[in-house]
Amino acid sequence: MKKLIITAITALTLAAPVAFSAGGGTTFPNEKANINLTDKASLQKGAQLYLNNCAGCHSMEYVRYSRIAQDLDLSEDEVMNNLVLGDQKFGAPIKKSMNPKLAKKWFGVDPLDLSLVARVRGENWVYNYLNSFYADPSRPYGMNNTVFPDVGMPHILADLQGEQVLTEEWVAAETAIKTAKNVMADSEASDAAKSEAKSTLAQAEATKAQLSADGGIFVQTKEGTLTPEEFKEEMLNLTAFLAYTSNPVKLQSKNMGIWAILFLVLLLIPAYFLKKEFWKDIH
Repeated sequence: MKKLIITAITALTLAAPVAFSAGGGTTFPNEKANINLTDKASLQKGAQLYLNNCAGCHSMEYVRYSRIAQDLDLSEDEVMNNLVLGDQKFGAPIKKSMNPKLAKKWFGVDPLDLSLVARVRGENWVYNYLNSFYADPSRPYGMNNTVFPDVGMPHILADLQGEQVLTEEWVAAETAIKTAKNVMADSEASDAAKSEAKSTLAQAEATKAQLSADGGIFVQTKEGTLTPEEFKEEMLNLTAFLAYTSNPVKLQSKNMGIWAILFLVLLLIPAYFLKKEFWKDIH
């Protein structure tokens, strides 16, 4: 029985990282979103960016304007004058202005609520997604995304970022991967052809990883109102705001955790002497 318990604990310990990693996966690009939830200025900028550009299509039904004001050190007047659009109330949740039926007609689906998107997808995924729109004439709105291929969402922040396209090296690597996978899936292909395709696939995937690390996925063809560096900074602010809305009590939870650990450490002292008192006559 003891061996069975140890085996089960070991299996769960080893499986946990695998299960966690299965929820995310590598994206291209794969930059880390170094956000700071204690930076109220960043969160305020992210809130303004979201409400000015995203709230028309995406609601946040689990986030209230009043809670944003409380957590981001904003007054009611600042929120009502700078963040609230339309006739929504200070204590109301963030609702989108777009009609759901029209949204489904235009985009094929009613845009989802983004209250928990950073918790579901992860902060890094959100950050890379926001930076990865590129021009693609084959798509209905002329835009695609390397993190979310064939995305149905238009690039709503294109006026800030400008326009970028995939580099020739990236397109070549993608084409090589597609061709290699077709050969490997072909039941009539010879073993030699499949072996060569497997080698080509590995080389192309390594090329993509290197291009991603070197910033060689995109090349800008049209300038936006922001420089590439400024746009990335704004996307960090927006990602930070989405991370905050997905778990507004995260900072408070960390503070409570510290106090809980200190309490347990102090409790250890009387518990130790109580244990000595109970066991002093037992040898």
